[in-house]
Amino acid sequence: MPIKQIKVFVVDAEEKPLLPTTPARARILLKKGKAKVYRMIPFTIQLSKVINDPAGKFTASVDDGAKWVGIAVKGKDEIVFVANVRLRQDVGRKVKERAMYRRNRRSRLKYRPARFLNRKRAKDWLPPSIRYRKEVVLRILNDLKKFLNITEVVIEQVRFDISSLVAGRKLVGAEFQQKRYEGRSFREKVLKRDNYTCQICGIKENLEAHHIIPKSKGGTNLVENGITLCKDCHRAVHEGKIKITANILFLKAPSAIQQGKWWLYRKLKEQFKKVEITFGYLTKKKREKLNLPKDHYADACAMLNCNHVVSPVYLLLPRRRRPEINNSTKKHEEYRGFRHFDLVVAYHRTKGKVIGCVRSLKKRGLALRTKFSNNFVVGYTKSRLLWRPKGLVYVL
Repeated sequence: MPIKQIKVFVVDAEEKPLLPTTPARARILLKKGKAKVYRMIPFTIQLSKVINDPAGKFTASVDDGAKWVGIAVKGKDEIVFVANVRLRQDVGRKVKERAMYRRNRRSRLKYRPARFLNRKRAKDWLPPSIRYRKEVVLRILNDLKKFLNITEVVIEQVRFDISSLVAGRKLVGAEFQQKRYEGRSFREKVLKRDNYTCQICGIKENLEAHHIIPKSKGGTNLVENGITLCKDCHRAVHEGKIKITANILFLKAPSAIQQGKWWLYRKLKEQFKKVEITFGYLTKKKREKLNLPKDHYADACAMLNCNHVVSPVYLLLPRRRRPEINNSTKKHEEYRGFRHFDLVVAYHRTKGKVIGCVRSLKKRGLALRTKFSNNFVVGYTKSRLLWRPKGLVYVL
């Protein structure tokens, strides 16, 4: 998908978004003093006058995912912005770690009265790991609204039946289990299917049902995710002495997408005039028809039914608002004029010109997050600061 021309975004003196312009016209405005640089990434200029009737309406599309999110913004007949968003995968672990520290502290303060079950969940409550993923989409769209007049949003929603383990009730996708296997519980069905025999040692005593993919890692109560083991073999599997591999459907990512899709839809309806819903099978047909590559940003372009892209593919990293604690690579807030998440351009002897954001400040050099590496080390003398982001990091 070749890029014909890169657009420069424009805002007026009151920071109202206008239609993007060409790099040549933006250069002329900057030289004549009629505009100034508003932000570096994406490159945006600010006019010195106020535009009373700004023109231009844009449509944004969101290819929602559990690890990656695709974003595209379309004008009249061309896509002016595309990006892949890399989501954090450690939110759940951080929440559990914080709960552990708080629980440990409360156990030491014996004079403190017990205060459990004193919190009421809101109607729109979501698990922290799910809420983070949906809030990132809102953060990005709100940031794009600063230089693009986005009035409509198209979002992709998945149609996926998750078992009662995830949804809390029996769904249509699990009803075929009742017909294929006999028994009322997961254990009875698995043991009946395996003819009441341990699948490792072959004995028929002290049998137990084992989840091949654990529940804590997205496993379900579908019979395909179970195997019959004796008590000794079951203990050996959990101790890591025996490994079981099977081609089991992994539902953690689909469940993460589906869990908060209507929460995100309601939030988008509050901020934008029009919100449309599309589905994955429609996106696939459009992508193949438009001859687009298989990528997250390409799916977002297919949702807008357009393959005329005039923007580079950005990599967006939602920046952590709290600094890292007890991290050996983040001892300094600033070192030799650089800070964490700074966007820098560096010159490498083999890679040439490299653009990335600072991951850590080491003595031997800067460790950068780039498109091809998450820990690319360059020298301080060969690096130059481009932009110091506040909330979202744009990497070219």
